[in-house]
Amino acid sequence: MRRFIGCVKRTTNGGRRCVSRTLRVCAFAVLLAPSAVAETPRAVPVDGAPFRGELTAVDARWQLTLAVEGKTRVLPAADLVAWGRFCEPAKGPLVLLADGSLLPAKVPEADKDNLAIDSLPFGRQKVPLETLAGIAFHLPSDQQDRDRLLDRVLHATGDADRLLLINGDEVTGLVETLDAETVTIRAAVGPLKVETSRIAAVVFNPTLRQAVQRPPLTAWVGLSDGSRLLAGKLLLDDASLRVTTLTGQTWKTAAKELVALQPLGGRAVYLSDLKPAAFRYTPFLGDCPSFRPSENGTVPLGSAEQRYLPWPYRADRNATGGGLRCGGRLYLKGLGTHSKSQLTYALEPSHRRFEAELGIDDSTDGGGSVQFRVLLDGREKFASQTIRGGAPPATVSVDLAGAKTLELVVDYADRGDVLDRAGWLDARLVK
Repeated sequence: MRRFIGCVKRTTNGGRRCVSRTLRVCAFAVLLAPSAVAETPRAVPVDGAPFRGELTAVDARWQLTLAVEGKTRVLPAADLVAWGRFCEPAKGPLVLLADGSLLPAKVPEADKDNLAIDSLPFGRQKVPLETLAGIAFHLPSDQQDRDRLLDRVLHATGDADRLLLINGDEVTGLVETLDAETVTIRAAVGPLKVETSRIAAVVFNPTLRQAVQRPPLTAWVGLSDGSRLLAGKLLLDDASLRVTTLTGQTWKTAAKELVALQPLGGRAVYLSDLKPAAFRYTPFLGDCPSFRPSENGTVPLGSAEQRYLPWPYRADRNATGGGLRCGGRLYLKGLGTHSKSQLTYALEPSHRRFEAELGIDDSTDGGGSVQFRVLLDGREKFASQTIRGGAPPATVSVDLAGAKTLELVVDYADRGDVLDRAGWLDARLVK
C-alpha cells in the first residue's frame, strides 16, 4: 500500500467562479463591485505597448490568438509577458501538486494509489499520489500567513508525511487513513487519529514526489475559481481548455474558465529565476544587528550571513515572504526587497532591455514610501518619483545596450524605512 487506506466524505469547495467568458473576472471582484463593468483582459507583449484583448485560442505550437477590437492578432507565447489577471482561492481545501500547481477542491477520498478530488472547473478527477505535495485544509485568515503555509507544503523536506496543526504543532509519520473528519497517522508513539478541524495542512512525504521535468516553454494558467496550473502543454478553442501539467496529468474544462496566462521560458527572462552577482542591504539606523558588511558592502550569496539579514531579497515573494501583490493584483514573478537594498546582476549581450512594474506591496495597507533606481555599470539610468503604498504600480523600461551589470536600488523616501516593502514586479530582461 503506497500511502492511504480508507476514503472520505465530500465537503464544501472553497473556490469561486467567474460569471461568464466575456467578463473573465474573479468572482470576488464581482462581489465587491457588482455594478462595475468588467474590462477586457490586458495583454503585455514582450515588444510593444500593452493592449486589451480576449484570448480565443492556443494551439499545440504555443501560438496564441487574441481578439483585439474586432480584429485577430496572433502572438507566439514566447513573445508574451502576461495576459489577464490571476484569481485567488477564497478558502480551503486546496490540493497542491508537486510542480507547484494548486486547485481548490472538495476533500478527497483516497486509495493506495490515487486521490479522488472534486473541483468546480474539472469535476471528479483521480490524482496519482506521487504527483501530490499535500492538501491545505484550513487557510489562515491573513493572506501573508496563507502564502507561507502553502510554501511550507510545496517546499517541505524530510522523508515522512506530516500534519501541520492549526495550533502550530507538527505530527510526523505515515498517513494511513484520511476522511472528511479525521486523518490517521502512524507516528513514533503509534497510530494517532487527528480531526481535520485541527489540521492546517497535510504534507506528503517529499521523497516520494514525482520528479518534475520542465520543458523549455511552460506557462502559469489561471482559472476563475483560483486554480493555478503550471502547464507543459496547453490547448484552447471556443469550447474547451486542456491543460497538461508538469506532473503529466491533463485537465479539461470549459474555455470560459480561463482568466490568466503567464508564459515562462520565452523572450522575457525573469530576474527571480536568475542568481544575482551581489546583494547589499543598508539599514536606516546603524548596522544590521547580526551582519557586518564586507569591504564592498555586499553579502556573499548563499552565505550564513545572508540568512540573518533583517531584510533579505526574495524571489517571487514580497519582503516578508508572502506573495507579491500590488494594486489588488497578484504577481507570480518578481523580486521583493526592503529599503535600502541593492541587487546586482551580470548581463549578457543578448539582454536588450530591462522592464518591470514598481510598487509598494499591498501587505503594508497603504504604508511605505520608496524611490526605485536603475543603474547600468554604476551609472544611474532611471530614478522614479517617490512611490507610496496604495499607489498603482509604475513602469520602467531601460535600454541595456553595451551594459555589463544591472543594479536595482530601493532607497528611502518619506519616513525612513517604515513599511518599505518594495516590489520589482514581473522584473525581466528582454532578449
